[in-house]
Amino acid sequence: MGTNGAQFSGFKPFYQFASPTRVIAGVDLIESTGFELAKEGAERPLIVTDEVIRETGLVDTVAAGVTGGGLEVAGTFDAVPQDSDTEVVARCAEAARDAGADSFLAVGGGSVMDTAKAANVLFTHGGTVRDWEGILTLPRDRDGLGKPLPLAPLGAIPTTAGTGSEASFAAVVKDRSEGLKVEIADIALFPRLAILDPAATATLPAPIAASTGMDALTHAIEGYVSTEWNPHADAFALQAIRMIRDNLERAVADTGDDEARGNMLVAACLAIQPSGSGAIGATHSMSHPCGGQYGVPHGVANAINLPWVIEYNAAGGEEIADRYRVISEVMDVGSGGAGTKVGKALADELRALTGRLGLPRRLSEVGVPEDGIPRLVEGAMGDGCTLVNAREPTEEDFAELYRKAL
Repeated sequence: MGTNGAQFSGFKPFYQFASPTRVIAGVDLIESTGFELAKEGAERPLIVTDEVIRETGLVDTVAAGVTGGGLEVAGTFDAVPQDSDTEVVARCAEAARDAGADSFLAVGGGSVMDTAKAANVLFTHGGTVRDWEGILTLPRDRDGLGKPLPLAPLGAIPTTAGTGSEASFAAVVKDRSEGLKVEIADIALFPRLAILDPAATATLPAPIAASTGMDALTHAIEGYVSTEWNPHADAFALQAIRMIRDNLERAVADTGDDEARGNMLVAACLAIQPSGSGAIGATHSMSHPCGGQYGVPHGVANAINLPWVIEYNAAGGEEIADRYRVISEVMDVGSGGAGTKVGKALADELRALTGRLGLPRRLSEVGVPEDGIPRLVEGAMGDGCTLVNAREPTEEDFAELYRKAL
């Protein structure tokens, strides 16, 4: 990692790209859930969701789709909170064992999907979330050197268009005792199936559609400027940005716009695809402790922090700025001038978009105090997302970014 942007030049000397999740997208797909999940080896899935989604009736529709495909619903775990944690994951894994489940089906947003993914690890391998914390930590078939041992079949029906967890190799939950976010990331965590049906987002309130949409946009932008960029990831990220440009505000303005909401589901799924190559960066590093310490919803924190990180990164060299220049062109933002001007123009457009969506634009608006900055900086510096940021922030850099965002 460096500050001169040279990582964006020429032929990439090495990269790897994986996208093993089978994604099906379209209308009226929920009724075929059982048929599709059976292809992945499931017979008795535990449905993982939350109480709000269950009350909408969506889970009943999904359950009918499961049984209609010849499978049996082992049970429903609906105790996932908005910001899930290690204890909920443990209870979910235990519920799957008690119900005699052989697979999982997540119906919900990022918290629900990450809970199901982490619970699958405990269900299959035992232990606690903290036992498996980190990257590539799961048991492997050859003394830790081979492929990770497979987990139970997992399908996902996202009800928000944001995290892209239905097609990522990571699960992030909170450890409430320590006030931090814990990540498990490994190839085996990729869900085997993702069903993207706009009917699943029909009851999604506009503010949540807005915040989760900004989360998806953050993934796409950070993925494109990550030091782990590659041509495969670029294609996914840029198409995600195009689709978010054309559909996010529509999806927020009209909850009945199935076309816009369906396109946002696809965009969020595309945006996370470079996750194995870095669909993350300093914005995520800043936002994780905001959520872990002050309960700021992840998409809201990203929407607030992203413009400041863009300005910081774009000042790090013209090659980094050129990446933002491409994004600006895709988003129909003026992209002329030096790197600092490019970064400022794009950042200002994102601030304006955040405002049009009705989201907060300052951390102070969502309960982050000025005296909390030192602890936030500590969390950001220790966050793995920082490792692939286009520039390498210091503690002083993060402190200044937080002060600006406050």
